[in-house]
Amino acid sequence: MSQALGQPPRTVVIGASGFIGTRLVRRLTEQGHAVIAVDIAPPREHLPGVDYVTADARQPLDLKIGAGAQALYNLAAVHRTPGHHAHEYYETNVFGAGHVTALAEANQIPLIVFTSSISVYGPTEEVRTEASPPSPTSDYGRSKLMAELIHQMWLKANPSRRLITVRPGVVFGPGERGNYSTLAGALQRGMFVYPGRRDTVKSGGHVDELLRTLEFAVERQDRDILFNFAFPAESTTQDIVAAFSQVMNRPFRPATAPLPALLLAARLFEVANALGAKTPIHRERVMKLVRSTRIAPQWLLANGYGFEMDLVSSLDHWAKETEGRFE
Repeated sequence: MSQALGQPPRTVVIGASGFIGTRLVRRLTEQGHAVIAVDIAPPREHLPGVDYVTADARQPLDLKIGAGAQALYNLAAVHRTPGHHAHEYYETNVFGAGHVTALAEANQIPLIVFTSSISVYGPTEEVRTEASPPSPTSDYGRSKLMAELIHQMWLKANPSRRLITVRPGVVFGPGERGNYSTLAGALQRGMFVYPGRRDTVKSGGHVDELLRTLEFAVERQDRDILFNFAFPAESTTQDIVAAFSQVMNRPFRPATAPLPALLLAARLFEVANALGAKTPIHRERVMKLVRSTRIAPQWLLANGYGFEMDLVSSLDHWAKETEGRFE
């Protein structure tokens, strides 16, 4: 459906209150989009002109979007592992995909941009490209792969539809409140140690670079696009620590702790957590630091996308935006 003459492009963002969603809504608004921001959680910021809607993607989305919406971004997901019961990943990620695609169909929205995950490949020491077969090992990864298939069903039901699916690595930047910000805080407090090895590869990139790749894919006009997102140059845990050291101008030299000792300590924290103490330390999170997740952004490079950042410059950008707090 064509956009009315003189009207700003209307865009729906599901999962608009999360880290990536918040950044996306702001970027779309700055570009002149009329944004409908949908989430079960309250927004982190209120921007003028944005229509904020409270809704739960686990339930049918009976929203009156109105005619003329040109794109829907589906960022809604339960992703923290561990931290949820198995059924919760499927309720949000799989049922949510069905409800989101039904919303797009009911409102004749021709384009869905879906954020999947590299978890569909499973942890691996081998590089995975978009052509690699999925092999998820977690409920999160399995639920995201199922969600991809639901979006594909929506695409195939009408030849006028377009679908862009991105499988991001670790996404970091202002507002992340996750892996990189936790690492930055631990380094600053002198509380980080390498868990058994220093050469674990963690593919990923800055949130603003991710949003630029989505814009690049949207502008391509291909009907069905699937791509990995990560910086082309691989980064090990040691590389990431060295980058933080360079940006903060502080000489971080963490020790390497034996993995069995760390797993034993994490088990004790799990027991304490079960008794009522609140702690994020868990054996599975320790193992996530040990297992590599290696992906190559082959589609982006093959189609001429030019990365504007690398690891060091993206951390420097983050530091300047948050005055060195890495929040």
